[in-house]
Amino acid sequence: MTPDALRTSAAHVLVDAASIGEPVIALDDDEVHHLRRVLRLRPGAAVTATDGRGAWVAAELAIDHAGHAELWAVGEPHRGEHPSSLELAAAIPKGDRLDWMVQKVTELGAARLVLLHADHSVVRWPPERIDRHLARAQRVADEALRQSRRTWRLEVAPPITAADYLGSGGASSPVVAEPGGRPLSADDQRVEIGPEGGWSERELAGGGGTVDLGPMILRTETAAVA
Repeated sequence: MTPDALRTSAAHVLVDAASIGEPVIALDDDEVHHLRRVLRLRPGAAVTATDGRGAWVAAELAIDHAGHAELWAVGEPHRGEHPSSLELAAAIPKGDRLDWMVQKVTELGAARLVLLHADHSVVRWPPERIDRHLARAQRVADEALRQSRRTWRLEVAPPITAADYLGSGGASSPVVAEPGGRPLSADDQRVEIGPEGGWSERELAGGGGTVDLGPMILRTETAAVA
């Protein structure tokens, strides 16, 4: 079986970067739970492990008599190609729609997701809850990494105001998704998705222009996937 075929068929986990290249790869509690309780793998099962920075290695699951689990590397590490350089910046949607958005943009290969507080945002995270909400979003992204066999971790960045994000690019200013804009192109590598209340005039005036994602009015999370 080729390395790529193995990575798409075996269980896939995210491990500490220092473990890649070592003969024995340590697993944290979340990964042990995923392999043993969710997937119900037995000793000797094929697993691939990635550091989330593009490196990955084939391994076998080892479980001792006390129930301690680790991976034994098989062969040398490989290098996975980055799925894209696309950075999405999106207003935070309501409820569990954020989980869905994070999951899907991870599976589709986005490189980074920046969360936004826009002028017309309905959802804004209070400062004291940002760390907790952000940790959950990153956990959802990491679960999607396992499922999709990504070797590059999606970074979920904490909220920034849409106006500040639009002014952060210089020559590489982000484009704003808005009906009536020009067609989206492969050169657009920073795309900003607004809230369900739409963009304010000052937000539309910033950035590198507007792009159209199609004839329909899309929810925030659907626009991010589109």
